[in-house]
Amino acid sequence: MRQTPLLLFALLSLLPLLGGCAGRAVFAQPPARTPSYVIAAPLPAPTPLSRTTTRLTAGRSGLTGVYPVTSARNALATRLAAIRAARSSIDIQYFIFRRDDTGLLLTRELVRAAERGVRVRFLLDDFTTGNADRVLQALDQLPNIEVRLFNPFPHRGPRALEFFADFPRLQRRMHNKSLTVDGSVSFIGGRNLSNKYFGIDHEINFGDLDLITIGAAVAQIGRQFDEYWNSPYAFPVDAAIPRPLHAKARQLLMRELDGNAAALLDSDYGRGLALSPVIRALSRDPGLWYWAPARALYDPPHKVAIPPQRDRQFAGRALMQHILAARRQIVVISPYFLPGETYLQALLAAAQRGVAVYILTNSLASNDVVLVHGAYRKYRRPLLSAGVHLYELSSQLKYKQDNWNGDSRSLLHAKAFVIDGRELYVGSFNLDRRSLLLNTELGLLIESPQLAGQVADNFIHNVGNNAYSLALRGGKLVWLGPDGRARHGDPDTLVWQRLGSLLSSWLPLEPLL
Repeated sequence: MRQTPLLLFALLSLLPLLGGCAGRAVFAQPPARTPSYVIAAPLPAPTPLSRTTTRLTAGRSGLTGVYPVTSARNALATRLAAIRAARSSIDIQYFIFRRDDTGLLLTRELVRAAERGVRVRFLLDDFTTGNADRVLQALDQLPNIEVRLFNPFPHRGPRALEFFADFPRLQRRMHNKSLTVDGSVSFIGGRNLSNKYFGIDHEINFGDLDLITIGAAVAQIGRQFDEYWNSPYAFPVDAAIPRPLHAKARQLLMRELDGNAAALLDSDYGRGLALSPVIRALSRDPGLWYWAPARALYDPPHKVAIPPQRDRQFAGRALMQHILAARRQIVVISPYFLPGETYLQALLAAAQRGVAVYILTNSLASNDVVLVHGAYRKYRRPLLSAGVHLYELSSQLKYKQDNWNGDSRSLLHAKAFVIDGRELYVGSFNLDRRSLLLNTELGLLIESPQLAGQVADNFIHNVGNNAYSLALRGGKLVWLGPDGRARHGDPDTLVWQRLGSLLSSWLPLEPLL
């Protein structure tokens, strides 16, 4: 949704109309489909991954093992390793997939997995398919691969026009992100599938967080995938895209996959993927994993059909209940921070009763959507006045995310919440209205004092070196950098950014963001 900010400018003239019909979305019924379900552990025949996870989880019945991945390159390396090890099934569920270097490399590995008999189910939200639609059609035509699009566009005209013509339906998106291999290991977090999330984009790189997950929660993630895959909102790709893909075009795409993979894997970045120390270490040492009770928090797919004023928040409400029950400490890491009046007041009340509240979000300089920052501006003064510790990441600061292109702009994209140093949430949920009421979300809530405590401690000790600390001095807002120098006005920004943020703060856009 936020990857196309210019669309939101065009919405301004339509706000009265769109606001009045927000609850009248009409969803088409998909054609007849054969339901399918996760191939869960224990598998009929053990695979390398299932044997490894069985050994690692031995004696830990009911527990989930997680390993956090912050390095962009390790995030891609571990995904590639899991896909290459697959022998039974691969289930993929994402919001964004791009026809770029990393997207095509992952696609080629899916093709190779299918060629060795692995069943591949690829569920993608249709909001940003763009020029990837032909790749998805080519995949779907191969044996052992099936592709479905969630809440699809008509694919008959310009995307923007289709969006506005059916806004109440098409603004509701599947924001979930998961990759599960052989029913044994899952990747959960905020990353999508494109260069920007794996550290090789030339303009923007998102600092993000994944959890590699084994043990009890993997089955829960598989069940939620099945709910979405078999839901009436998931359409076979050829039913959603009316233009047929002919055999010659498919052959050209397959050659493109091979050529892209050869070039990327032969680069310094590609050779570095094979050198990642994480994969071998994790498969050998159960002590590297964090073991704890955990559960997948996810919205049902029919959330996209429920009018937002019905206040059916599902996973978002469950997560916020945990956060607001904190007695000592709340850490919020959310790239977009638009909590709304209800949750703003709850956070202020928590701070006023003595809970230490820490919030990290994007600054104007590191925000990819000026409109979002404009809506966020009004929350800063109330938070600071209540004693909340508020930080904004700047693209000029040295945020550690393992970017290959060092000159590209750094943006925060990780979503994580720590409650009382005992519970940690990592997933796709932003603390904003879109995650609460409009989109579907998926994440993992882990009851691990060891991991949650480490995340909270690392955040508190290091955030001052990586972000601006906001404060009120003489009633004026100031940004304090690592050098202690006070900056007046959003730092590291251009005039047009500051003007855009100010103007958008006057507009009633927050319900759409």
